[in-house]
Order: sequence, then structure tokens, then C-alpha cells
Amino acid sequence: MEQLSAGRHCPTRRARAVAAALLLGAAVPAAPVIAQAPSARVDLVVATTTDVHGRLRAWDYYASAPDSAHSLAAAATIVDSVRAAHPGRVVLVEAGDILQGNPLTYVAARVSPPPVHPVIASMNVMRYDAAVLGNHEFNYGVPLLKRAMAQASFPFLAANVQNANGSNFVAPWTMVTRAGIKVAIVGGTTPGSMVWDRDNLKAAGVTVSDIVPAVKSSVAAARRAKADVVIVLLHSGLAEPATYDTVATGLPSENVSARIPKEIPGVDVVVFGHSHREVVDTTIGGALVMQARNWAGS
Repeated sequence: MEQLSAGRHCPTRRARAVAAALLLGAAVPAAPVIAQAPSARVDLVVATTTDVHGRLRAWDYYASAPDSAHSLAAAATIVDSVRAAHPGRVVLVEAGDILQGNPLTYVAARVSPPPVHPVIASMNVMRYDAAVLGNHEFNYGVPLLKRAMAQASFPFLAANVQNANGSNFVAPWTMVTRAGIKVAIVGGTTPGSMVWDRDNLKAAGVTVSDIVPAVKSSVAAARRAKADVVIVLLHSGLAEPATYDTVATGLPSENVSARIPKEIPGVDVVVFGHSHREVVDTTIGGALVMQARNWAGS
């Protein structure tokens, strides 16, 4: 987690990173505060988990024994503490890959009648503000994904996922308010799903396109809607080579998180997941950039 300080007198209306390492993900310094009090500053905390892959508890279902301290249950206690320390100033997001990954998620996807998805139920209790679609969200088919999303009390986001008629599969972005500051959260997910889950996507008429232009359009829309802070929430690696042949497939790269703050104006924070590598205390193009450890490990 990292902390973000916001002062509304900032002429660019963009946050400047003030590092503060907390345990949950990265907490971010927040953006400009409103014009009536030019010298006023507000600290916002952006907390993130990513690539949870069904780790609700630190339990190995194959060995029927504890496997690590990494779990959403452990992260929940940290979120509670952070909210107590920063009342009304915490934004909690998930950077994707939550519905697949262990026997718990397999049973949740296959049991009939289908229950409230246990991962979604847990995230509802933790009061997430948004989650981006990860590529593994499509593993059990689009109908199951839609059912899980309908059970969520928070929005799933992805500006670059479309239905067959060209409409958005999920919302491109959302807005939350903390301490009087309007915080936009813009989502984008890897086009690699068109390779890894081509059959599930084809059956549902869903297409995943290039992240960068879709996110650019949504960031502009969020700024037009008077967002004080823009967080881009991605399921995409930082800048690693794609794991598929972009020439043969004709697909854009899966790993573009580092490009977002360099190529898109108006981005204050980039929160990403996908590569299972923790990234903290990092800025690119003036934006704070962070990736929590996988399995809710940080």
C-alpha cells in the first residue's frame, strides 16, 4: 500500500507520489483537493490485492494443511487496520485473477445449484471499490463470470472488453469519492485472453482489444467528469515480452502497464497485476506504479 497526498492548488491536478510502504499492496498519495481551500491537502490510501486465485484462507486443499500466510483473510485484517487509521480515505481495489486457481474455485464453478461465489462473498465483506477482469476470470466460461459479477457489491472494470454488438462487456471506469475528492478508477485487461480462452470468448461473442487506446479514451472521459485523481487498474504486466506471438496472433502485447503513465495524460496512479511480481515505491512518468504480491501476499 502507498499513500497519496492531494492538494487542490496543484496546477496540473495530478497526484505526486509520497511513498509510504504498508503491507497490503500499495497505498497511494491522493490528488488535488478543491478550489475553495487552495492550501488544503488530503491524504488518500489506495490499497490493492491481485492474483488472489481463490486463496481465501492459507490452506493447502491437497495436503489438508496450512500452506502459507498468504490469504485474503489475512489481507482483510490489514484493510480493517488501514481503514481505522485513515477513516473515509481508503480506496480498495483488486487487479484481477480471482475466480480460478485452487480446488475451492473449481468446486464453486461446478457445484449445482451454484452458490454465491465464495471469493465474491469475501470481497463484498471487505468492501472493495472495484476489480479489473483478469484473464483467468474467463476460465470457467462467460456465463459463470456474469453470475459472479452479478453477486458483487463492487463493479468489475475493463475498458477494452466488448460484446459482439460493440457495447462494453463491463463498465470501463467508475468513480468513488473520498474526503471530498473524486477518484476515478479506469480498468483494462490483457488481450491474451483471446489466445488462452478463445473458445469461451468466442462462444459468448466477447472480444478483448488493445489496452492502451481503450484506457486513454476512458481516462479522458473520467477527467471530463471532473475526476480529481485517476487510478488506472490493469491486469497486465509491466513491460515484459508477451507470452504469445503478437505477430502470428495479431494481438497487442499483454504487458503494457509501464506505457500507460508515459503515453496517457492525466494518470496519477497505475495499479496492476498479472506477472506475480511485487512492485513498490516506483514512479513512471510522474505516476505512482504498484503491483501487490500474488495470492494476497502483500
